[in-house]
Amino acid sequence: MHASLLKNTLISPFTIEKILSLPKDEGTYATTAQLINNFQEMKGFASEIHTETHLIKPILKNLGYAYESKPKFFEDHVKGPDVALFSQDQERVDTSDLWGTREYYTHTLCILLLKRYGSNLQEGISGFYLEFENRIPLYQMMYLLKKSKTPWGILTNGKNWILLKRPLHFEKKLVEMDIEASLTDIDSLHLFHHIFSCHGLASLMPELLEEERTELIDVLRTKKISYQKSLRETKKRSDMYAMVVTRSKELFPDNSFSLTESYLKERQVTLLQSQGTPPSLITEYNTSDIASYLFSKRDYPLALSMEDILIGEKTKFTKEDLLTQKILDMTPGFGTVTTQLIESIAYLSFTLPYKTKNTFVAEWEDEVTLKKYIIDNLLYGIERSPVALDILHSTMKHRFSLTARNYKLGNPLIGMSIKDIYSFCDTKNQLSLFDRNPQDIIREFETTYKHYFSLSDKIKEDVVLKKDLEITLKQYSDRLQDILDMITTTYLYRIVDSKKIQDIVTSLGSDEITWNNMRKKEWFITTKDVAKKNGFFHMEIEFPFLLLNKFDFIFVRPDLNYIWEEEIPLIEATKSYVKRGMPYLKDHGTMVLILEKPLEALVAELQKSKRYEMTFAEGSIILRKRM
Repeated sequence: MHASLLKNTLISPFTIEKILSLPKDEGTYATTAQLINNFQEMKGFASEIHTETHLIKPILKNLGYAYESKPKFFEDHVKGPDVALFSQDQERVDTSDLWGTREYYTHTLCILLLKRYGSNLQEGISGFYLEFENRIPLYQMMYLLKKSKTPWGILTNGKNWILLKRPLHFEKKLVEMDIEASLTDIDSLHLFHHIFSCHGLASLMPELLEEERTELIDVLRTKKISYQKSLRETKKRSDMYAMVVTRSKELFPDNSFSLTESYLKERQVTLLQSQGTPPSLITEYNTSDIASYLFSKRDYPLALSMEDILIGEKTKFTKEDLLTQKILDMTPGFGTVTTQLIESIAYLSFTLPYKTKNTFVAEWEDEVTLKKYIIDNLLYGIERSPVALDILHSTMKHRFSLTARNYKLGNPLIGMSIKDIYSFCDTKNQLSLFDRNPQDIIREFETTYKHYFSLSDKIKEDVVLKKDLEITLKQYSDRLQDILDMITTTYLYRIVDSKKIQDIVTSLGSDEITWNNMRKKEWFITTKDVAKKNGFFHMEIEFPFLLLNKFDFIFVRPDLNYIWEEEIPLIEATKSYVKRGMPYLKDHGTMVLILEKPLEALVAELQKSKRYEMTFAEGSIILRKRM
């Protein structure tokens, strides 16, 4: 199949095959190929004007458009699109008097933004303060498309053509093609003409995408009914997991699942695929949404306005303000909220100014590095299901080519704080000559982390020092986790008494041999097994920056239940998430409870609290601490 030339596409292989089966107009394709070939002689020195005059506009004409160049500004500080495209020349004439207004754009089929041939469409111009015209071209197009009422947008540098569609998420392109690479493949030119042509945008693509959507919904509805029936007939929890993994592999055969639970290791999950397998309606881009629909008991569209949540009414909010936030998703599931956060933060950062005019951070002015910065430095998550976490990681890999390194496996509602250890410190009995005060060790542990976070990854001496500190921090992190696991276990089972906990706390600073000997004791092993089975999650150990700071935002879907789980009452689940999350939220932070329709009883329960203020937003309840 020739879909390999379609980059980052939302269009399924099933629809691509349908397009490829349509009649070919080789004469029209030959004209486009000739235009591209003729331009090769000047592409090395071609300016934006050269690219527009000698390549893009002739191709637009060959694609069947009537067009009008350079509409006037529709905002004081932002230039409009370079070209407005119409399906008929008479439409262009009839709307010319409205040139550049919002009403004008409602009559256009598509708006086009063009750049110099071969220029980077994902990277802004460096070296000086970025006004709109010098920022990331891809986000320029998204911004213009969002502000206008035009259904389609095209961004091109003559070589790469990117198609965007409203009213999908404004943050993402529909498809990208390299037409220079397609010269050697008539089928690729065939795809280009049917997707990007006037006929394609006016009728073919809307029809095919709606047909794809309808068929996909039917397929998923049938599969979901089948899965739910299979689960009702399955009694063992391990068998349920194994079945869900099997179903996941059937849907997403290219995903790699790395589940480590022993009951899944014992089962061989294989998928036999023949060469005659029909093309899939599933795209990797939609993995998280599809998995959420199939494997969640309550699936509903997440109609969140991230701009209102993350920025709100802050009139002086800057790029630095946005890109220094810390955000926790306590219920990431299959990644639907995570993908929205990455896309939305990247787009919003494009619209915001720097704090000082001459500032420029290269990492923030490239789409690829910006999204990596966001997922590495802003986003954190705690996922209780290994299946959901694996699908989330796979989504990040296929959609962004990134690793969600701050998303961990565990139960966000079961865990302890490091400060809870202090109550088990034996202050009555004198320490031995070789024992250090555990309270001093914990304070030193926190101070060491503070020093660790202050060191640079770009200074050679700091890198060496960080590696040395990592050894000590890892040792004490493991020991503190052991202690916290034991304390938490006492709330569930009578395995460890207080005296054993006091003894192990007192031994916090002992040598490695002593500590390893304790780890071999039966009660110690039993405690760790309980912790693993129940997914104990101790926030400061997993996210050590919390020793010095807190989260700005916490997102929770309290009604998120997987089809293999027993449901938790919504009101009790919500109260548990609020109680667990609030200590790790900044004083001016925000907790977002994502709910399709908040229950009156839940709202009444939340209103009883005097600790936080409650407001409503689309699809969510917003909680903020009272000051």
